[in-house]
Order: sequence, then C-alpha cells, then structure tokens
Amino acid sequence: MSKNQIEARIAQLYLALQYCSERSKTFTAGERICINQERFQWMHILEDETASPRPVSQTIENKIKEVSRLVLLHNFKPYYGDPFKEEILLQN
Repeated sequence: MSKNQIEARIAQLYLALQYCSERSKTFTAGERICINQERFQWMHILEDETASPRPVSQTIENKIKEVSRLVLLHNFKPYYGDPFKEEILLQN
C-alpha cells in the first residue's frame, strides 16, 4: 500500500469510529478495539515499513463499508477532527 492509501485507510477507520460514536452504535466494544488495532498498526507502518498490517475481519470490514456508505449519504462530519490528519499537517 502506498503512503496515501495508508493515510486514506486510517482516515476511513477513524471516520467509521466517529460515526458509530456520534450517530449509530454500529460496532461492539470488541469490534472498536479491532478497528483501533488496525488503525494504529497502519500508523506504525508509516514509521516502519517492515511492520505487518493487522486487518480487521471480513465481518467488521463489511460493517466499515456500510458505515462509509452512510457517511457519504448523510454528508457526516465528525464533531472532533481526526488527530492523525492534524498531526500530518503539522509535519508538512
């Protein structure tokens, strides 16, 4: 995955978690943990390219895709900004 693809995936995962928190409790606590594990592993990969991804299960991935569809449909903007995006802007 390219750096841009990784950053887009991190943003997608964050947005899915925020939608779940603010709009619709889509994910269980365990699923949220798995999503955060994938998210933080991608952040680690940006620093260490030799690290391996930790993708979520297909079941969780399907839920993420559905939430992503709802985000677009409802033009959802999270109350809190993505701290990862803010960090990237500060570095550039």
